[in-house]
Amino acid sequence: MRTENIYDEKIFSKWMTAILAVLTTSLLFVLLYQIIVGPIGTRSAPNWFFLFMFLLFLGVMINFSRLTIRMTHRSISVGYGIIKHSIIWENVEDCYLDEASTIRYGGWGIRIARVKGKWRLVYNVIGGPRIVLSLNKGRFKEFVFSTKNPEEVIKIAKERIGRIN
Repeated sequence: MRTENIYDEKIFSKWMTAILAVLTTSLLFVLLYQIIVGPIGTRSAPNWFFLFMFLLFLGVMINFSRLTIRMTHRSISVGYGIIKHSIIWENVEDCYLDEASTIRYGGWGIRIARVKGKWRLVYNVIGGPRIVLSLNKGRFKEFVFSTKNPEEVIKIAKERIGRIN
């Protein structure tokens, strides 16, 4: 079976990265302030806490800065950094443009939502269209992800699942 990529897309999530960068920088500032000037307030958290939180947010910021979509002849894989979800084409029944509002999912990033009685796993970025893959196996009945090229992604997906219209 061929495994070369038939579609690759990387979406840099500038808004999510900017929000996380502000939080990460603030934690670094608080850590440096406490080390150089002294504790903030009378009951400040220890330096190791701010160091841990800074490193945690730095890791989250790096991981969630880019959404990657990779389609091969065998499967589709969508992920943020090290957190990926792959589906083989045999498990996909249909593919269509998502009409639900981002608010329905409770925000951006990786989400789980129930829409029209079906559980959805969602990988989305701020702004832009999303694609829904209807699944015939697995815990989730639908997998949703953002893309800059919805028409091309739908065309390739429908070709792979044999539902060319």
